[in-house]
Amino acid sequence: MVNEFSLSPTEAQLTGRRRYLRVSTDHEVIGVQFLVTSLAFFIIGGLMALIIRAEQALPGFDFLGGENYNRLLSNHGSIMIFLSILPAVLGLTHAVLPETVGANRPTHPKLGALSFWLIPLAGALMLASFFAGGASSGWTAYTPLSTQSAGAGQTLWAVSLLFVVGSLVLSSVSFLSTIRSHKPDVILDTPLFAWSAMASSVLAMIASPVILLALVLLLVQRIAGPQLALLDGAIGVIVWQNLFWFFANSLTMILMLPMIGVICEVVPNYSGRPIVAHRSTAIAMAVIAGLALVSWGQHMFASGLISGMRIPFMVASMAVAVPLAYIVFVWIATIWLGKVRFETPMLFALGFIGLLVIGGLSGMALASVPINLQLQSSYFAVGHLHFALLGGAISGLFAGIYFWFPKLTGRDYDGGLGILHALGHSGGVFLTFSPMFVLGLMGLRRRVFDYPAGQNIEIFQLGVTAGALLLASTTMLFLYNMFFSALRGGSVERSALEAGWSFQPTQERDPV
Repeated sequence: MVNEFSLSPTEAQLTGRRRYLRVSTDHEVIGVQFLVTSLAFFIIGGLMALIIRAEQALPGFDFLGGENYNRLLSNHGSIMIFLSILPAVLGLTHAVLPETVGANRPTHPKLGALSFWLIPLAGALMLASFFAGGASSGWTAYTPLSTQSAGAGQTLWAVSLLFVVGSLVLSSVSFLSTIRSHKPDVILDTPLFAWSAMASSVLAMIASPVILLALVLLLVQRIAGPQLALLDGAIGVIVWQNLFWFFANSLTMILMLPMIGVICEVVPNYSGRPIVAHRSTAIAMAVIAGLALVSWGQHMFASGLISGMRIPFMVASMAVAVPLAYIVFVWIATIWLGKVRFETPMLFALGFIGLLVIGGLSGMALASVPINLQLQSSYFAVGHLHFALLGGAISGLFAGIYFWFPKLTGRDYDGGLGILHALGHSGGVFLTFSPMFVLGLMGLRRRVFDYPAGQNIEIFQLGVTAGALLLASTTMLFLYNMFFSALRGGSVERSALEAGWSFQPTQERDPV
């Protein structure tokens, strides 16, 4: 496809795999670049997770040591969230959003190109931080741990996140401008994937300046030294937590909303009917985005939050379950009224629904102040986070990648391997992270590199490790399927390539 917005006069002549190695303004190329880069970091973060699981599998099996364990755990969380899941969500949106709204290209394609090239730079800095003293304060970088740690590792970590957030802002501007230029007469009739991208982008534009401020304050204090204690002391610690969690709580929905939009495309396609209640589903997404902005305090119930604010934050956090549950019932109704084809994207969609419900219910528990005070620093919170991100966001990503893979490559994938991947992934997530709820209720604290023997903890830790190995195996199936299908997969029929990118049935939508 000739791109009149090319950054160089030779881009239009680049064909095949060469175009993915150059600066491009073709949104599909940018999307694939994002996805491949995020997959590389997913592998790196996954290998770190396996090392962590080896350390935790048995008591006394200490081969890392406490400091190296902290560095590895901090980099694992940061890489998976900021360099794998977030770029993958941005990449899938870059790749398919323009066609979803009926555009041939983004309104501002150069923003997409710049947003991608910030990610490899951020990744290089993040990996360098591990060898430059290490960022050992966790992915949350709580102060004063992050302000007083020795070495340049924590500084490189903060600079890396500046580039990641910059990429998020540029991508969000690109998405919003493209949607605005091609919105229908009735805004609620916008395809649900585009609507979810719009809600996510608005949320990102509001939340990103807050974390940028926090990172700048962190960098200034680390460079200036302890004499400029911006984020230390009783007040500074709470300031950092408020700034960080305002963004990070919103980030959960920045990642989840586009994946909810993906499922809203996959479910009607493989149910053979329009989604039930299109307009009210769009409204529910907007409500979720709004509530994400006023519920960050749930992460601070145990850390100095003003007592009078606990109940409002608890109510706001629990209220998120209402529109989310509504969307789940919309999916169930669509499936119930349709004729379902159990192909790979649909299996991932079903897994997404089930795992999201588990993550949501555990989130409801943590939103309750008395329960949160007991479980916030335990393995229970770790299980909730992974059900939400790995069971929710990543399952949605896999559904979207399989769903649009023929469109993006012109080739089909191995359906049998895809089904094995879908079943193995959903089963692996459940096997890996459901024992963490039990471990949390037993009192096992998070971020500990060893634990005492003889407390019946070992059996659950072995179950978590076995599940992690299953997830690693299914990821290898995915890599094999995508790589060889992109190179040698069967050609997709022209009729399939010419079909719409968003489900547009001939019958009218339900009038809600």
